[in-house]
Amino acid sequence: MSIQQQLNFLKQVEPFSALSLKELTHLASALDVVYFPLKTTLELSSRASSKQSTFLYFVIKGHIAEFDESNRQRAVYGANTFFGDGLLLKRESYLRYEVIEEAIAYRLPQAVFLELMSQPEIQGFFIDDITAKLNRLHAQIQAESSSEALMGVVEEAPLQSLVEVNESTGIGECVQKMQQYQTDACVVHFSASNEVGIVTSIDLLNALALDHLSVESEVGSLATVPIISVHQFDYLFNALLKMTKFRINRLVVRSDDGLVGVLHQKDLMGMFANQSGLVVLSVQQAEKIEDLKSVIHQIDALVINLNNRGVKTHYIAKLVNELHRKIMEKVFEFLKPFPELESGCLLVMGSEGRAEQVIRTDQDNAFILPDSAKNLPGLVDFMQEFTHSLIELGFPPCPGNIMVSNPVWCQTLSNLKQQLREWMTQPTADAFMNLSIFFDADVVLGDESLLLEAKQVMLTWVAANQHFLPHFAKPVLQFETPISFFGKLVTDKKSHKSQIDLKKGGVFPIVHGVRCLAIEKGILKTNTHWRIKALMEQGVLTDSFGIELGETLNFLNTLRLESMVDQVRRNKMPNNFLQVSDLTPIQQDLLKEAFNVVNRFKKLIDHHFKVSAVL
Repeated sequence: MSIQQQLNFLKQVEPFSALSLKELTHLASALDVVYFPLKTTLELSSRASSKQSTFLYFVIKGHIAEFDESNRQRAVYGANTFFGDGLLLKRESYLRYEVIEEAIAYRLPQAVFLELMSQPEIQGFFIDDITAKLNRLHAQIQAESSSEALMGVVEEAPLQSLVEVNESTGIGECVQKMQQYQTDACVVHFSASNEVGIVTSIDLLNALALDHLSVESEVGSLATVPIISVHQFDYLFNALLKMTKFRINRLVVRSDDGLVGVLHQKDLMGMFANQSGLVVLSVQQAEKIEDLKSVIHQIDALVINLNNRGVKTHYIAKLVNELHRKIMEKVFEFLKPFPELESGCLLVMGSEGRAEQVIRTDQDNAFILPDSAKNLPGLVDFMQEFTHSLIELGFPPCPGNIMVSNPVWCQTLSNLKQQLREWMTQPTADAFMNLSIFFDADVVLGDESLLLEAKQVMLTWVAANQHFLPHFAKPVLQFETPISFFGKLVTDKKSHKSQIDLKKGGVFPIVHGVRCLAIEKGILKTNTHWRIKALMEQGVLTDSFGIELGETLNFLNTLRLESMVDQVRRNKMPNNFLQVSDLTPIQQDLLKEAFNVVNRFKKLIDHHFKVSAVL
């Protein structure tokens, strides 16, 4: 074969495809071709006396099975894959290979392979754990899209000067300082409480013109406390997320040593006026439900754009979920709720409550009424109209009817608490599902204390009834992880297609397993990544495994998102199936590693809750 044929082959094999043309040519010139008849056996050893182990083998054609010292088959290698690296890098001492379909392969001398290990991309591929590999993959995508303003850091944005005063400073002096430094906000320090607040030019103008305060009046009473801040090295993406979440126009910027300036929304918008900023403004400026329809399409386009730019899926989900919640707030406001409803609490639950839903699949929402607002006339009609409005905007109805239009999910606090007790004392598959969905609930608008009081019923009951948790955790082991004992991806047998259900196979076991641990430990955070962090802080998960678990979940959700985006693009209803043939070789390898992490976590859950004992 010619050098060009060998070059073309290597360009299809990751991580070698990342090498420069000069490096690839050197590599290609060192390859020679070997033929392996059917049933040929290769016994490779890392011992110096073994000649065959001094090569890395690339399969051109055929299939070769790998067996360990215990004679267990671990993997099967086909075209465009390679084997022998574990021996060359002395991670293995002995492996046996059997040709199960006559094969042709290239072999690369050990010396040339070890030369390549000086290349960061090659070294990282063979040595790094899954966390480092995934971070490198994201960094590569982001580097290729470095023009994306969202991936810049806060200190790159134009910051207004930091003006600091104490609570006894007069309005007049405060205005003078703001004018001197050409800014429209002051940070206010309260000496007695050590609190820090902020006062804006609008606050001062209203105090003088509307409240008729004098210029000597102290600014402390006008300040908003506490400030909302962002670190100077945080992403502009997260700054936008905070502005959206808290509905504010400014963030105080901090360093490790103190406060350094103020980031204004208009300056942030100027950096990516045709991107996420416009979506945020469109939601804020909507005056009727019709105005929100175009916003939904903008959000969908934003998801695709951010994913293409290499933004991690859990960051995209956080931004998208904040935008969805703002839309729900607007819908609620446009429908003119009764005054009694304003003392209640609108919730999103399930993946929306965890801020992990990116592509809108279905609604999971609820409403808690204070006990004083029971038997409200017109309540059912209002909630049905709310659900119908969301459906019109592109939020599909929940197949299980878990929506505010269902009276089960629109109750007074006392009735809801009783409902939760019934689900816990009379557990069924539906009861477990409802409890899981509700524990993920988060507030869209209204009195958050209603939700916290209801969740406390769950935590108190579970703490007194530990026998509940092994049964509650059983679904973690319900679905097989789609990877075989031999390390191969296992595709769906029913569909006769090379596809994998990512939710059942990987996402759900992590999400529900982490949820079970969170309930046991009284953790009220809803997002799975926040729960993992809290479990690490409590020592339930080691730092290394917690990070690995979070990165694995993010990788699985990224593949799931990309598959759903492709399905939507082809006018298909998005589902959780991933076409394995659409993945690159490195994505397939990472997916195998991800499923190995899932299996380790399932074993941890099984051991921790003694799940197998109740199966």
